[in-house]
Amino acid sequence: MVSDHNLVPSQIQPCSGGILVARGERRRSVTPGKEEINDHRPLTDVQKRDYLRLGRKGTDNQNSMIKLSIILCLLFLAVSAKSSDPVRKLMEDRLKPDGKNPVHSIQVHISNEDKFFNEAVGYSDGEKLPARNDNRFKTASITKMFTAVVILQLQEEGRLQTSDKLAQYLDQNHPARVDELHYYKGKAYGDQLTIRQLLEHRSGLADLFTDAMFRFYIKELFYKNTSWGPEKLMSQYYRYHLNKKAHFAPDSGYYYSDVNFFLLGMIIEKITGQTLAQQIRTRILIPLSMTNTFFEYYEPTPLTTNFAHSFLGKIDITKKLNTSYDWAGGGLVSTTEDLAKFIRGLFAGQLFKKQETLNQMIAVKMHTSKSGKISGYGFGISQYIFNGDIYFGHAGFWGALVACCPSKHITFCGNINQASPSFDTKQFIEQLLSKF
Repeated sequence: MVSDHNLVPSQIQPCSGGILVARGERRRSVTPGKEEINDHRPLTDVQKRDYLRLGRKGTDNQNSMIKLSIILCLLFLAVSAKSSDPVRKLMEDRLKPDGKNPVHSIQVHISNEDKFFNEAVGYSDGEKLPARNDNRFKTASITKMFTAVVILQLQEEGRLQTSDKLAQYLDQNHPARVDELHYYKGKAYGDQLTIRQLLEHRSGLADLFTDAMFRFYIKELFYKNTSWGPEKLMSQYYRYHLNKKAHFAPDSGYYYSDVNFFLLGMIIEKITGQTLAQQIRTRILIPLSMTNTFFEYYEPTPLTTNFAHSFLGKIDITKKLNTSYDWAGGGLVSTTEDLAKFIRGLFAGQLFKKQETLNQMIAVKMHTSKSGKISGYGFGISQYIFNGDIYFGHAGFWGALVACCPSKHITFCGNINQASPSFDTKQFIEQLLSKF
């Protein structure tokens, strides 16, 4: 929902007055062309026949009125469901199924200590499947927080320190080839890289998806069945000579690179002897009961996926790309509710033994982009300012964001399933939060 670099459920008001049913005391009635019928006078055969005929007409009219009242009531309910909640209305207003950058579905979860909102609008497949609030979607770089949490848990266990050099865990014989990993102005810096620099994107390493964007995605589109993994990703890194295209010497700047998190994932696997997917599941997903989250391509896909398709412009990425290349930097699939569980669990002390570990994670360093935008990044986590309040979380490339405001106990998770929307996503988030 923002690029990478408990709302109350909608209350439908019942129809006021309910369904009108004709009632009343027994009354005299006059049949046109007939004399007045008195309740105490015996009826002639003709009068009985006319009376029965009128009774049937009255019943038919009454039934018609009841049916009409039901239809009107249902229409009222439908309109109320669509527009009575201001947050949902904002979501509906942002749907844009046409144009160069369509937004086919939007999912939003907002909660605090008193209120809860978790709804979806639009069509999850961009065509005919109504969006659901439990649709799974590609989280992309939101995964970086999970990788960072595992690294910090290993630090709490004494199995590494964030000040450690990368070369302590991945030697020259490893596919990362640490000694050749980073060249800046002809000088090798690979042996100076630290875990902290990787977590903060302060290594200076080039990015496989930004610095070789055209070459990488052309290959991916033509060979969309390619199954990626850490070794193959690093092989591509060297094939494109990205090791010779570092942006600065280590710790002298900020540059967002997924390669940092590929290396962190490899460190986790080296230390634990398990796959990154196993470690994230054991350490985070199971303890937090995140039952709708899985590591796409690296774990079995659940039988019921309920996918909300991700789009890049008009391209349906869910159909076109094998995104196993995201791995440690963006491979998780989740839901708004599960991601809310994660960010709440993180700030509630459910993932770390010590408060100081969380403090270390969210101790952001501010940096200014080339466009002049100022932002903050910690250990695999970003700082955002929405409506003047500080939030911590992460965005994902395909249009998702999860964030928490510790001071107000607000949890936000949203997904627009579009990498390049035609509207200001920060403004949209602030509007959603202000209506909550």
